[in-house]
Amino acid sequence: MQTSQDSTAALTRKAALGGIAVMVLTTVHHAIGAVVYRTPWRLHIALLSVPTIAVILGALAIHRRRAGAPAGRASFFVLVAVLALVPIAWIGVYEGLYNHVLKDALYFLAPRSPALLRLFPPPTYVMPDNAIFEITGVLQVIPAWVAAAALARRLLGLRR
Repeated sequence: MQTSQDSTAALTRKAALGGIAVMVLTTVHHAIGAVVYRTPWRLHIALLSVPTIAVILGALAIHRRRAGAPAGRASFFVLVAVLALVPIAWIGVYEGLYNHVLKDALYFLAPRSPALLRLFPPPTYVMPDNAIFEITGVLQVIPAWVAAAALARRLLGLRR
């Protein structure tokens, strides 16, 4: 039988792994974009992904070892803040949901919509013309959702 402590640890781990998956996927996605669109500046995401993953792993490790101590509580706060801001909000919501899901939906459902060009003006945005780039962009939402759901359940004390 799983204890309450085991359940919260599992949710914390699931949120962290979801956040790491977001960062790995967004790095792959941006590398594809850098090659496909000849825009090497897209590789800048690795400068964000690597430290973000390191902070997530470090905060998770400290929290697991020192859960009841001040260091463990502080590391959990860092973990929550980093997960919420970077992989969930910035990459999952903005990059995945807005930049890809919404853009692709408008492009395929209302290609001549004035809203499409108003929300996604060229040259900042490229209309869908590469399936792999768009699919990896949309896929960023899935691990971000996993991380957000696990983190919310952990913070609200919900268990299965």
